[in-house]
Amino acid sequence: MHGTVFPPLEIGEVLSTVHFLEILSAIFLILTVLNRLLPHIVSASLMKGLAVLGGIIVSWELISFYEIINPVLLPPPSRVVSLMAHLWSIGFLQTQIYSTVYKITYAFTLALVSGVTIGIMISYFSNTFSFLESFLNAIRVVPAPAWLALAILWFGIGHASAIFIIWLGIFFPILLSAVAGVAKVEQVQVETVLTFGGDKYDVLLEVVLPVIYHHVLTGARIGIGIGWITVVTAELVSVSANSGLGWMINDSRILLDITTVMVGMFLIGFLGIVSDAIINRFEGLVPGWD
Repeated sequence: MHGTVFPPLEIGEVLSTVHFLEILSAIFLILTVLNRLLPHIVSASLMKGLAVLGGIIVSWELISFYEIINPVLLPPPSRVVSLMAHLWSIGFLQTQIYSTVYKITYAFTLALVSGVTIGIMISYFSNTFSFLESFLNAIRVVPAPAWLALAILWFGIGHASAIFIIWLGIFFPILLSAVAGVAKVEQVQVETVLTFGGDKYDVLLEVVLPVIYHHVLTGARIGIGIGWITVVTAELVSVSANSGLGWMINDSRILLDITTVMVGMFLIGFLGIVSDAIINRFEGLVPGWD
């Protein structure tokens, strides 16, 4: 890769189409058996989804094998999997994954704290902070890539610039969700707390935060998805770090290394699903008001 040296993938290290299809068949057979024995874990709907996915992968493999599309432009999944295993074995992928996950986690944490805080300020303390809404609405419509030049000038060409771009993508869905959540607070809930001697800050803690919790979770799930979408663009500006899945994709694109590009795309998609599932696990932890 550009600026990066690692041992090339040898011909013998690439799975043949036959072996790849045999492995897929074995995996599907195991899942079918598990579906019979443990239907609560491997459900019928999951099997249907995996069958569709398997059909797409097999078709993709055969299209590349028979060169219906040039394998240089559309490498077969067997080669993508082989390269992924190779890059993992030499420790290269772990470095890129750690770098990107670090940036996403940092940006998400900042966006969650700032989005909820500013959302409550705008909605709950509207008399004081209502002016922020128009200002933020103007910024919200500017796409994250448009901030690249300013990010470099403000933060340099390291991790900070990338984190800023990712933060922009995650921040606004959380902000809007928090604002929408505060709007759902009913007056009777507020009056109940005040009747029992509470003040405005008691209302905030006992009513507003539980009410907006699920709205913020929805915004967080949307935001983390946008965050992963902006990773490739964001890591364009962190060239001094020379790390991250987005950097790997961009660097491979320059060298027309489509296989490595696909490895990066697959990992970003997989990590995006994992992060969404983690956030979704927090659903139901706070019951809220009925």
